[in-house]
Amino acid sequence: MNKKTTWILAPLAAATLALSGCGNDSSDSSAPSATSAAEATSSGEAAPASNMMEKIPSPFVMTPQMDPTYVGSVDGSDAYVALARSGNDMVAFLCDGDQMWTWMTGTMEGDKATLSSPDGATLTASMSNGTVTGQVSAPGMPDKAFTAKPVAAEDGLFRATTNHDGTDYTLGWIMTPDGVRGLERQANGSTTGGIAVDRNGDDMDDRQRERRQERREQLDCDQMQNYNTWLVSQPQTPPVAEMVSMNSVQMEGC
Repeated sequence: MNKKTTWILAPLAAATLALSGCGNDSSDSSAPSATSAAEATSSGEAAPASNMMEKIPSPFVMTPQMDPTYVGSVDGSDAYVALARSGNDMVAFLCDGDQMWTWMTGTMEGDKATLSSPDGATLTASMSNGTVTGQVSAPGMPDKAFTAKPVAAEDGLFRATTNHDGTDYTLGWIMTPDGVRGLERQANGSTTGGIAVDRNGDDMDDRQRERRQERREQLDCDQMQNYNTWLVSQPQTPPVAEMVSMNSVQMEGC
């Protein structure tokens, strides 16, 4: 994934690394695994489409993306969204690399999709000319528009169960041509491993630049270093290697 781009820190990156219950991530943690149906349910996700969760590739093994998979950004926010389809069943992941971590499930009828999550997030979308457009909302975020396009070879939606110091987390990563969003979450809501980095900040306005600078000043460098150490100890597949690089970019403010 060695992309020659300009790296700009996203505004809400990795703030949750210091939350209570995260623990110190270390290279002694057990290897990640695919998320089981039972784990999906215990994390507050919809049980009927748990088999869809199992189809999402882990970043720690070389597995193709679900076909089709779409990734994009949410207007007026720092969140990215990813959608994947199997038959009429669909799954979507909404993440800002800070606190927003929501998996939604639903169906597509014709060119219209409707998805929701137990925590109240909703997504409605339509497909035209290979592009998905729609509206998405989540707790703390009102309806916002989004556009998602077919995933490129080096990007995608990733999910796995990880373990940090004896505590299980569910990992969710979205990788797009414009940047990455990633976060790991326990069933009780505690999070770790927040990564939110944009590849090109040429189009940022003054407000966005100010927020990015504020985030740099709030970074927990020790927590990020521990997480990077853990990532480096995992199989260095292309997405893992890219996230190591992204997390290192976040640490430039330390």
